[in-house]
Amino acid sequence: MSARFHRLDSTDQTQVWMTPLDRMPQLLYWGEPLPAHCDLESLRRACQPALPHGGLDVAETVSWLPEPGRGFTDAPGLAVRRGERLLYTQFALQSAESCDDAWLFELNDPQAGLALSLRLRLHPASGVFSADCRLINQGSDALSVDTLATLALPVPCHFSERLSLAGRWASEFQTVREAIGSAGWLQESRVGRTSHHAFPGLVLMEAGTHATQGEAWGLQLAWSGNHRVLLQHLRLGGLQVQAGELLLPGEMSVQPGQFYDAPTLHFVRSSAGLRELSLRWHRYVRECVLPRPTGSRLVQFNTWEATYFDHDPLRLRALAERAAGLGVERFVLDDGWFAGRYDDRAGLGDWVPCPQRYPEGLAPLAAHCQVLGMQFGLWVEPEGVSRASDLFRAHPEWVMCVPGLEQPLGRHQYVLNLGLVPAREHLFRQLEDLLRSAPIAFLKWDMNRDMTHAAGPSGQAAVREHVLGLYALIDDLRRAFPNLEIETCASGGARADLGILQRSSRVWVSDCNDPIERQRIQRALLGFLPPEVMGIHVGDARSHTTGRITDMPLRTLNALFGHLGIEANLLNLLEEEAHQLKAAIAVYKAERHWLHEAQVTAIDHPDPAFLATLALSADGQRGLIALVAVDRMRDAVPAPLRVPGVLADANYKVTGHPFWPPAARNGKTQAGLFQTDDGVVLPGRALQNCGFALPLLHPGSGILLTVERQS
Repeated sequence: MSARFHRLDSTDQTQVWMTPLDRMPQLLYWGEPLPAHCDLESLRRACQPALPHGGLDVAETVSWLPEPGRGFTDAPGLAVRRGERLLYTQFALQSAESCDDAWLFELNDPQAGLALSLRLRLHPASGVFSADCRLINQGSDALSVDTLATLALPVPCHFSERLSLAGRWASEFQTVREAIGSAGWLQESRVGRTSHHAFPGLVLMEAGTHATQGEAWGLQLAWSGNHRVLLQHLRLGGLQVQAGELLLPGEMSVQPGQFYDAPTLHFVRSSAGLRELSLRWHRYVRECVLPRPTGSRLVQFNTWEATYFDHDPLRLRALAERAAGLGVERFVLDDGWFAGRYDDRAGLGDWVPCPQRYPEGLAPLAAHCQVLGMQFGLWVEPEGVSRASDLFRAHPEWVMCVPGLEQPLGRHQYVLNLGLVPAREHLFRQLEDLLRSAPIAFLKWDMNRDMTHAAGPSGQAAVREHVLGLYALIDDLRRAFPNLEIETCASGGARADLGILQRSSRVWVSDCNDPIERQRIQRALLGFLPPEVMGIHVGDARSHTTGRITDMPLRTLNALFGHLGIEANLLNLLEEEAHQLKAAIAVYKAERHWLHEAQVTAIDHPDPAFLATLALSADGQRGLIALVAVDRMRDAVPAPLRVPGVLADANYKVTGHPFWPPAARNGKTQAGLFQTDDGVVLPGRALQNCGFALPLLHPGSGILLTVERQS
């Protein structure tokens, strides 16, 4: 059997693909760097499996897109039809070109009338690979695409665990870590947005993998609509993983000479545990995904939990003045500012200031904020439309629906179909007028509606066209207003993915501001996204979503490593609370210049009651460690906390931060590090291997430690 080989190398890994008999590419090797002179044909022979009894006379291999037409009998990577005729493809390689850490494969199948363009890119600095897949209809009639995975990969046999993120509203990004088991696993979102319950990412790993040990693969799909991730035990042994867009029946029809681009799939490998996997993702998102420039992550105040729909002008001005006095740099006016919006039953779609509440528009309030030294931002939900709105009365045909069928509402609203060019152009004009009417520097772009009857005027499924329309609308706005910052929000964290993050610099992680719940949510999301994109707000003492009461030190500590904001009713703050909040904001401002470029990851601790996060500067000179007790300690005396990532041969001074100290010092109950203000000086190797003893912490309390390299 002859094969051509295609390798990509970075400083710490090698990936090798092969095209046996000039067919579909398939992964041969992904691991530690191979020698430049490695005999890849010998590697292929060494990995070639035996043919089983009772099977076909050809091997069933997991290629880039496994093809039933080549004898693959498990879940295919591609399922297409012409009319009622299912096509069994047999793609052949036409060319393979290498250029700038990338391979471009061109394949075709003349009998099926199809061509494929497959592109594999390596980002050497982070080690993230990106796969793109384009299917081209070269036939004379329309092609129906039922399934097209962006990529399928064979999973190493020694991987026995998977980690995914599930959840619900106000409890997003919940870590699910399970044994792979003997059954398959399928995760889907069919709600038209990234979803609360099915984050489009996955980690596969060997048993026992933790923060600093074990081999793991991670993947993320850059797509903000319906998606599908499949992990399947193959009938003859082994595993495959596939990821791609989930297409509804009849949604994708490719006309002759046209093509379908599957969403980009990014994937990455670590041989040193989950911390390295996270840091690779963070570097890639910072360098290749986020729009630039982002500048400093300004402290912002959001009015929602302080006002809801009550837009009393005197109260808003008082909130702005109080916010500015605390050090806030951006004032964001949330829901309720536009015409007819006195509750959530009306007004969506009419993006003009309420003439009763804002008779002179938003410019006076925005100007007042500027005088106070703050930017002005605004909440919008352009994809939503209320039945009680001028837009719905004028254009009910723009609503996503199945003609002739009633559909349930969500938050009393429909979805405006952004796949329709007239609807999208109307929104652009309204938003353009709005942004020119006042100095608006920031939009919180919300989307509060799962799609149920996701179809256009013809009755054809329309999720994909809506998502592409969303991207186009935001891209148009960013071209018209290049300094505009956009936050992605969808009932909290239901739209957080690498597709929308190409267009937004901030993620509203969850509508839950309870710092205990947020610790778990943020810790999980850190596995895939860098901390500075996470919008984290200091809420009221009593959480609006859980009812839990927490103190100001914990609420501010929870927000320190992310993009800090405030959502508490500032007019009700006690003097001590205001002092603590102002001091915490000052700490954030002093640290953010390095913190938002730092290596920020979770730290493992044997007791699940303790959740620790480490921020370490890129040069290893400075660090901060936040430790929060989210439950009662398991043991009477907690185990030490070890610190990964510090330079082994350097000395570090570790001290408790004066603003977030442990409870009152007591020689009997306090760990030695905290008994004086001087802390301890330890070699990095000792911090890595032994760590330091922890104080006794009550549930709902936290501490911050500084780690400074000594000259």
